[in-house]
Amino acid sequence: MTFIDKLKHTALTDRLLRRPPGLYDAAKRTIALVDSYSDTQRAAWADAQLKKTLAAARRLPAYNNAPASNVLDDWPILTKANVMGRENTLVTPGLFPKSPGATGGTTGQPMRVARNQSGVAFEQATLDTLCLKAGVDLASARVAVLRGDSIKPPSDTTPPFWIDEGPRKRIFSAHHLSAASIGSYTQALRDYAPDALFCYPSSLTNLLNLLGDDASQIPLVFASSEILADDTAALARRKLGAKVINYYGHAERIVAAADIDGAGMRFLPAYGHVELIPDGEGAAKIVATSLWDHGQLFVRYETGDRIRVPAHDPQTLGLIARGSLPFLGVEGRDSEYVELAGNRRIIGLNHIPRDVVGAASIQLFHAGEHTLDIFIVPNADFGEHTKDVISANLALKFPKDVTARFVLVDGPVREPNGKAPLLLRRPILAQVKPHTSPELV
Repeated sequence: MTFIDKLKHTALTDRLLRRPPGLYDAAKRTIALVDSYSDTQRAAWADAQLKKTLAAARRLPAYNNAPASNVLDDWPILTKANVMGRENTLVTPGLFPKSPGATGGTTGQPMRVARNQSGVAFEQATLDTLCLKAGVDLASARVAVLRGDSIKPPSDTTPPFWIDEGPRKRIFSAHHLSAASIGSYTQALRDYAPDALFCYPSSLTNLLNLLGDDASQIPLVFASSEILADDTAALARRKLGAKVINYYGHAERIVAAADIDGAGMRFLPAYGHVELIPDGEGAAKIVATSLWDHGQLFVRYETGDRIRVPAHDPQTLGLIARGSLPFLGVEGRDSEYVELAGNRRIIGLNHIPRDVVGAASIQLFHAGEHTLDIFIVPNADFGEHTKDVISANLALKFPKDVTARFVLVDGPVREPNGKAPLLLRRPILAQVKPHTSPELV
């Protein structure tokens, strides 16, 4: 970890960057106010915020041809394909530099995002508000993390499998969690005694399945970035004595929803404006618009996600979109992991395409116990550097005994349902047209 990385995680820096006085306090007040509104009040408040968003968007290059209308339906749908490579045209002006980030890349195509200080403060206020409703004050809590962080080389199987970032944050490696290492994890959790565990559902499932029934108690589990199964949440309550927050959000910071300990999944009305469009298959597509300047403005952005809803009439969909009614769950975010011997799961696969230049898409297929195929659709910038970055990213996740094979293909590899996910489970290999023979790395 660099000096700058360490500086980011000191208590003072955390307070100044994530909970800056003024911005953070105003965000918390707004969230509380909108939460207290009736559905009619929420709709009126969102309309007023939308007018500000649309006015600001018209000043950005991405919306040069935007309509003069403040009726959202008059604006075109914005897709990821429209934005890829043009992310800077959505960036809002400001005096201070913005923090760079990237979307999860679950399709193998991460998108660059930019975040300003007010957006970071609003995001933190959102998380703090949710956790406080579950009985944990994040501002003073001891937090354990079990997500996709790379703590040490995957082939290093000696403890510790965690690092401490200051006195109140311990980050565990999910990639080293196995039947052989669970004793070290159990003791480390008992010694650290966290108030909250932030995790991917896939890593939580693996942890719970490996833990004994005498595991130490953790008051809160905050699961995000993947679909959380009901039985996993129930197991967390039983084994850890935890309240469970199931959180749905986006790196674009335009839509969020949460279920606090089984009370029902609801959109957060102060976070972003949601449109629900029936997909004709019993679900509804999520289209979202920024209500706040987080560093970029997205208007009618097609998230690619769908939710299960109890009914498709406009009134019900409107109530759900404003967080006044719960919905049945999010589709399209299945847990992605590669399972190796010894109950060892490699998660956080969306990190593999990050910072890669020269690939229109990247997909992974666990072809055998020690073999991983990397399907790459090259673009004009493809070169040895493309494979070098992918190899470096793979080395942070997979042990040395897993051999990766690069396969250049004409287009994304599809599964029987027509989708082309980052992690292929059932690829239609007969349709794959490789440029070259597989290249071992």
